[in-house]
Amino acid sequence: MTPEDDAYVREHFVPAGSDSLALIEAGLLPQASYVLSDGTPMVPPDHLEPIAHAGGVERVHAWWLTWWHDHERAAAEEALDAWLAGRFVCLRTPGPGQVRALLRWEAQARAAADALRADLRDHLARGSLGEAVAGLEGLLLPMTAYDEHRFGAPTVTSWVAELRREHLTPRPPELPIRTRRLVLRTATLADVDDMWGYYGDPAVTEHLLSDTFTRGEVEGMVRDRLIGPGPHIFRVVIEREGRVVGDVMLLLEEPGWDKAEIGWVVSPAVAGRGIATEAAAELLRVAFEHYGVHRVRAEMDARNSRSAALAERLGMTREGEFRQDFWSKGEWTSTPHYAILAEEWRARQG
Repeated sequence: MTPEDDAYVREHFVPAGSDSLALIEAGLLPQASYVLSDGTPMVPPDHLEPIAHAGGVERVHAWWLTWWHDHERAAAEEALDAWLAGRFVCLRTPGPGQVRALLRWEAQARAAADALRADLRDHLARGSLGEAVAGLEGLLLPMTAYDEHRFGAPTVTSWVAELRREHLTPRPPELPIRTRRLVLRTATLADVDDMWGYYGDPAVTEHLLSDTFTRGEVEGMVRDRLIGPGPHIFRVVIEREGRVVGDVMLLLEEPGWDKAEIGWVVSPAVAGRGIATEAAAELLRVAFEHYGVHRVRAEMDARNSRSAALAERLGMTREGEFRQDFWSKGEWTSTPHYAILAEEWRARQG
């Protein structure tokens, strides 16, 4: 144990008392989670809870089995042996429910990762991996440096950080992106005046979440939100003939970052020229071809007929409307929901 390991263990575990050591020696409680450099055996703070929940030491085995289905008896016995051997030191709460969940999430994560290594566009595998990684993250403690070497148990590093880095960290496309008439690129502070031209227009912000912007607010938005795409939010401005005339956004969603929400704000100065359609259509291409999502959705104020018409031009299906579901600017507003699936988008590409 390194000094760092000792410090970690002291933070998350407590010294085993004489009664606990006797139960461990009798094989009725899990082995000590760690032994400090000074020889002190350490156990989870709640290590006696399983005995209390079972109704006594003699009932732990029978109680443990109730957490598994009858046809899983062999797996339950194997898990109990591993628990008593101290193999589940990685768990925040070392009980049968958590052990069963860990084994389930571990198997699901392994199968999903294998499937994604074979096919990066496997939407079911991506969703399954996102769910499993989130489940594991909620169960696992950070652990010490040598835990995985001790018994090969999953750690936050191997089953959360590494899988997330390999499969669940979206990487933005190269910019700028050029379409027939437009350039989609990262915003700069030089764009503030162009953007204020439409964000300061009441006709534009009427159905947005914010009132008209001041120039300072537009500058702050550019600094905070638009300079440089983040891993899960892809925002670019729409440049036409050297001027910024709007901006578009993709918000990737869990599990697996396999879904996205699309949004757009476009200057009325270019209304009726297909600018918004061209930019949003390109963003759909980025969503489906670059990020490989399986579904893109759009939401808007029900009174925003222009946005609804744009969603329909993009081939999105109106899936319904939530009536007076969203509080905005002092009133309850209704929200139509549009979406398009990957196979629907590909069919439209000819």
